[in-house]
Amino acid sequence: MSEATGWRPLWGGLIFLGSAHVIYSCFAFPNPDEAYYWLWGQHIDWSYYDHPPFHAWVQGGFAALLGTSRGVMRLPMLLSNGLFLGSYYQIARDLYGKRAGLAWGVIVASLLASPLYFMFLTLAWHDRWLLAFSLLSAQWGIRFFDHYRQGKGNSSLLYGAGLALGLACLCKYTAIFVGLAAIATLLSDRQLRPLLGEWRLYGAGAIAALAALPILIWNYQNDWLSFQYYLTRSVDGGGTAVKPLEVLSFWGLSILIVSPVLSWAFLQLLRSQPLRKRQSTFWPFTVWLFALSTGVLSTVGLFSTALYYWNILAYVLLVAWLPTYFLGIGSRRGNATSWQHLRLWQWLQGFGCLVATLLVVNYCLLPISALFGPDGDPDGRMLFGWDTLGPMVQAVRQEQTAAAGMSPLLLTTDYRSASALAFALNDPGVLAVSDRIDQFDVWAKRRPLAGRSALILSDDWHPLTDAVNQQFDQVRPVATVPVRRWGVPIKTYYLHYGEGFEPLNFPQSRPGART
Repeated sequence: MSEATGWRPLWGGLIFLGSAHVIYSCFAFPNPDEAYYWLWGQHIDWSYYDHPPFHAWVQGGFAALLGTSRGVMRLPMLLSNGLFLGSYYQIARDLYGKRAGLAWGVIVASLLASPLYFMFLTLAWHDRWLLAFSLLSAQWGIRFFDHYRQGKGNSSLLYGAGLALGLACLCKYTAIFVGLAAIATLLSDRQLRPLLGEWRLYGAGAIAALAALPILIWNYQNDWLSFQYYLTRSVDGGGTAVKPLEVLSFWGLSILIVSPVLSWAFLQLLRSQPLRKRQSTFWPFTVWLFALSTGVLSTVGLFSTALYYWNILAYVLLVAWLPTYFLGIGSRRGNATSWQHLRLWQWLQGFGCLVATLLVVNYCLLPISALFGPDGDPDGRMLFGWDTLGPMVQAVRQEQTAAAGMSPLLLTTDYRSASALAFALNDPGVLAVSDRIDQFDVWAKRRPLAGRSALILSDDWHPLTDAVNQQFDQVRPVATVPVRRWGVPIKTYYLHYGEGFEPLNFPQSRPGART
C-alpha cells in the first residue's frame, strides 16, 4: 500500500470534521463553562474554587493582550491542540518508523471522529491543556524508561516529564492518573526498579509537586474551600449505598461518547497486546493508565456519580495504537498491504461526522430540543440570545444609573447566566446569587455589596427564588425577554430591579459548576 493510497480513506473525515471544528470555534457563543472560565481569567488569582488555575491564566493573558471576543477566547486552542497533536506525531515516529505519517493521520482522524475528543478539543475548557501536558508527560516518561532499560536514561527527559505532569496538574486534578501509571509501570518492570534508589526520580517528583504551590496558597487563603469541595463532593448528594447502575451508566455513556467503534477497537487492542509492547514500556504504560483511571472512577461511581469526561485520560495512549488495528502496522502481519477493518473505519468516520454536525447545528444555529418544546438541553439553550440580551441589560443599567446617580450591580441567579452576561458585556463585575457555592461566592466576599441596588437576571431554569428576594428591601419586575431563533421559542429571561441588597453569609450549600 503506497502512502498516497493509504491516505485516501482519511481525507473525507479529516476535511469534514476539521471544518466543523473551525465553524464551531468561529461562530458559537461561549458555552456557559467556557464563559465561566474566561471570567476567571479576568480575576487572576493563585487558583480557583472549581479547578486549578492554568487555563484561567492563559485566558487572562490573551484577553489582556488581544481583548475580548469569541476568537480570542478560543485562540489558545491553536497552542494546546498543536502541542497535543504534535506529541502524537512524535509518538507515531517512535512506534511506526517510516509509516509515521500515515499512522499519525489515522490518530488525528480517530480523535476528531470521537465525540469525546472532538468536543474537548473544540471547547475552551481546562481539558485541552490537561490532554496536551498529560500526553507530553507520558511520552517523555516512556522515552526515559526505554532509554533507562538500555543502560542510558537521559535525565532531561525525566525532568521534562515531571514538569509536564506538574503543568497538567495545574489544569485538572485528574492528571494524577498519569503519575500513578508511571509509578505502576516502574514497579511492574524489574529493569526499572533500580530507579527507586536514584535521587533524580525524586527530583522529577519534586518538580511536579511544585506545581501544587499556587493551589495550596489559594486554599490557605480561602479556608481550604477547593479541597473541601472535592473531598465532600457528591454530584447527586447520595450517601454510602452501593450503586451498581451508576457504574453501568458510566461505562455505557463512555462507550457511546468515546465512539462505539473506537471502544471496540480499544477492546481488541487490549486483547491482542501489540507486539511492540516487548520493545518498549509504551504498552504497559498504556494499560496502566487505562486500568487505573477507569478502575478508580468506576469505584467512585459505586458510591457517587462518575462523569464520562473525568476518564478522558484513560484513552490517550490507546489512541496511539489505533494504526496497529486499522492498518496492521506493527501487528503480527507485519507491514500492512491494505487497510484492515475498512468498513469499521467508515462507520467510525460516519458516526463522528453525524455527531459533529448535530453539535454545530445545536450550538451555532438552533438548539435541536427547541423544535420539540420548551424543555430539554438547558445548557444548549444558554448559548442563544446574548447578542440582544446583553445590550438590553446594559441600556437598562444606564437608565438606572442616570436615575439613581449610582450604577446598579449586575446579578443573575446562576453561574452560567452570570458568566454569559459578563462575557456579552465584557464586564467582570457580574455576580451570581444562588443556593450553590461557586467562584462567584469567593469574589462576592471581597466586594462591598451591602445596601446596593441591582439588576437581577433570571430564567425559567433558575428562577428568582424567595431566598434571593429576601436579600433585598424590595424587588420589582423590569422586563421579560423571550429568546427566539427563526421564530422558534428557545427560552425566556426575566429582568428585575432590586433595592437595598443585604447579601447572606457565604452559603453552606451544595457545590456547583462543572468539574
